Amino acid sequence: MQSYIKRQVELLLTVEWASHLAKHKDEYFCSVNVWRECELFPKDLWVLIKDGERGDEVVLNFSQGQLFSHDQGKIYRCEPGQFRPQERIKHIKLRKGRFYPLGFFAGIPGIYSGNPHPGRIISIDESGKFTLDANHPLCRYELKVKAKLLNIKEKTSELGGRCKDHWEMFLNGPGMQARYNGEPTDFGIDDPYTFSREDETEDSIFYAEPRLISHIDRVCHQNLVKFYAEKFPAEGRILDLMSSYESHLPEGEYEVWGLGINLKELEANPRLNHRIVKDINLDPTLPFTDEFFDVVVCDLSIEYATKPLALIKEIKRVLRRGGMFFFSFSNRYFPPKVIRGWIDLHEFERMGFVLELLSRIEGIGNFGTYSLRGFPRPAEDKWVCITGVSDPLYVVFGERLN
Repeated sequence: MQSYIKRQVELLLTVEWASHLAKHKDEYFCSVNVWRECELFPKDLWVLIKDGERGDEVVLNFSQGQLFSHDQGKIYRCEPGQFRPQERIKHIKLRKGRFYPLGFFAGIPGIYSGNPHPGRIISIDESGKFTLDANHPLCRYELKVKAKLLNIKEKTSELGGRCKDHWEMFLNGPGMQARYNGEPTDFGIDDPYTFSREDETEDSIFYAEPRLISHIDRVCHQNLVKFYAEKFPAEGRILDLMSSYESHLPEGEYEVWGLGINLKELEANPRLNHRIVKDINLDPTLPFTDEFFDVVVCDLSIEYATKPLALIKEIKRVLRRGGMFFFSFSNRYFPPKVIRGWIDLHEFERMGFVLELLSRIEGIGNFGTYSLRGFPRPAEDKWVCITGVSDPLYVVFGERLN
């Protein structure tokens, strides 16, 4: 048996690209059974996967349309009745720039019912007729792809089993956070329904009892801390906005102000130097002077903000010039209190939604997005029996310009 057949290698795959609004970095961890799965990767990666050593990496550069071609034959002009979502989500509307599973569209040659791949609405006219683009979301961009070999596990035998197309899973999602041809995506930001919730009870009542729980697993938490460690200054004032009993901040000489809705949760958070209780959905005004903070983070919470534009204006005001802000989230939320517009979005589109909010505020820019998926969930995690995969991480960030 060839030696490479006995290898199980852990890879970190990265794709970097730039759209009209932001720079993007999407990462994916995978454990590859070399015998079964190596040849599902591009040939340029085969040597790394079969014979590479820990720490080795390969960088591939693709011009626009090289990795994913743009096929004019995958753009379809459709009648209104061809959009047929499942019965339980009949409330979903077609919106320009949004993505929908191709299986939602009937009567298109080559597209079968149940097809999960995304298609984008690139135009809608007054009669309801629309144009659907079924090309890959990354087909319009120059791409830098990196594969880094993190670890090698030797196997004593190979008994066969299922294959995973890690390359396809890695590139399933990136691109959906960007605008189409630079035109704003219609996320319904001007529609009150988008920011309505199942439970409109005042948040101070709903969150009256403390919830001393982690909102992401330990691996996702550590990955977020690592990401922040690469971005934060070594010292300064930090606002942990919509804070709770756990912060996700790196070590440093920081003075941390926590603003949240439950005092007991804030008091249980050892990273906070100062604690303020406030319901920002009632009043998004932040009780700080202008340019007070060096960094503002809003972790795992932007999906609950009912007045996000007003809140972002306040974040800009209290942030010094050149200071950075970060919005992080995963794929978990409290259904009664999450805004309705969030629920209907693909996870990668949620980054686009936050970008569209940011784009409406003057004086901020240098936007970026970051995603990280695929790491194994900790063995001691109580949800590991349901999913062995760690919670995905998504971050949208930028800085105050003036």
